[in-house]
Amino acid sequence: MPYVDDGAPRLWYEEAGTGPPVVLLHPGVADRRIWKHVVPALAARHRVVALDQRGYGRSEPWDGPYSPASDVVRVLDALGLERASLVGVSQGGKIALATAVERPERVEQLVLVAAALPGVPVEIHETPEQEARWEEAEASGDLETLVEIDLEVWAPLGADDELRTIFRENAEPSNADDAALFPDPPVPERLHEVAAPTLVVTGGRDHPAFDEVARLLAEEIPDARRARIADADHMVPWRTPDELARLLLDFLRA
Repeated sequence: MPYVDDGAPRLWYEEAGTGPPVVLLHPGVADRRIWKHVVPALAARHRVVALDQRGYGRSEPWDGPYSPASDVVRVLDALGLERASLVGVSQGGKIALATAVERPERVEQLVLVAAALPGVPVEIHETPEQEARWEEAEASGDLETLVEIDLEVWAPLGADDELRTIFRENAEPSNADDAALFPDPPVPERLHEVAAPTLVVTGGRDHPAFDEVARLLAEEIPDARRARIADADHMVPWRTPDELARLLLDFLRA
């Protein structure tokens, strides 16, 4: 069974392909399945590891503050990998970036897709109607309504049954307080320390707040490159997997 089982909460991962290793980190509203349409193209040239973060997918939940970067290192250790390239979307980008800052010797290359930044709130302007529905659903524990609002906010270009299922099955961890993941983040003040070659990717149909984060990342991380996928909302790997895979393969080859 593909679990990291080393005494801490067990982490589920899936592997495909051979070659230079790449670890894929999902957003906070999904799990490793968000990468399913990207993995086949990457696996033609790389050993691809798609990880379920704590509490998501098949991984065990967390209890109290912990370091997601340490979990990434646990996976690398379990697979016998000295270094790997990290590709993260949204919260996964936040984790990839934290790993690059805290454990730079383990990160070969870094790709931040619609990434958040530890310690920097991202202002997403929901409508008053959405806010009212959210407060009511949260108070009553109505996960189905929370899922619908999450889809409206994070996948505004629409959701098929599979994406809707992924959101629903991860609704509980996605609506937990992620401050427990980053209790004292030093990352924003240390972006200039990132040594790994870095690509910052945004979606043209995503919230403008993520363009601002991307601008900051590209300015502060040495020699970072930027790319934009015009037809993607926040669910970039699901929305435009072929275009994202091409960007990744070109960058990782370089």
